[in-house]
Amino acid sequence: MKLFDLLKKKLLKKQPEVTGDFLVDYYNTHDEDVRLLSKHGRVEFLTTVKYIEQYLKDGMKIMEIGAATGRYSHYFAQKGFPVDAVELIEHNIEVFKTKTLPGEKVCIKQGNALDLSEYPDNSYDVTLLLGPMYHLYTAKEQQKALSEAIRITKPEGYIFVAYCMLDPSMFCCFKN
Repeated sequence: MKLFDLLKKKLLKKQPEVTGDFLVDYYNTHDEDVRLLSKHGRVEFLTTVKYIEQYLKDGMKIMEIGAATGRYSHYFAQKGFPVDAVELIEHNIEVFKTKTLPGEKVCIKQGNALDLSEYPDNSYDVTLLLGPMYHLYTAKEQQKALSEAIRITKPEGYIFVAYCMLDPSMFCCFKN
């Protein structure tokens, strides 16, 4: 089988219509910190932080949507930035809380990237949407999460989004 056909078969599997309870099952049995502390995870973290820090100024308020166990939230809170974090999975929230240091300016709440109605418009200088886009399978869900991030971010603010593109056209330049 040609490389393109193999990638197409693997990448274009039919996805669920909506994000389901499988995320809860997955994160209840998967150690997210192991991934984040792996060599790959450390490179991802350091690269992401490098780009975010280019835009940070003292006093900026940060929102992390899909905070998982708090790797980014805690990092920026320990640098003195006030951070609000939203996480869907209760298990990840429990781990997040165990990592919170006394006096750290961080607040974690359970919530969904698709509905941030608890947070007012134009509230944050920086919004991180680094996890949810991987787990949202429909364009409608992805657009809703991004719309919510835009809504809560100040007009002059910054939004950082991580997303895995599953479009095989990115392989157009490879030869078999």
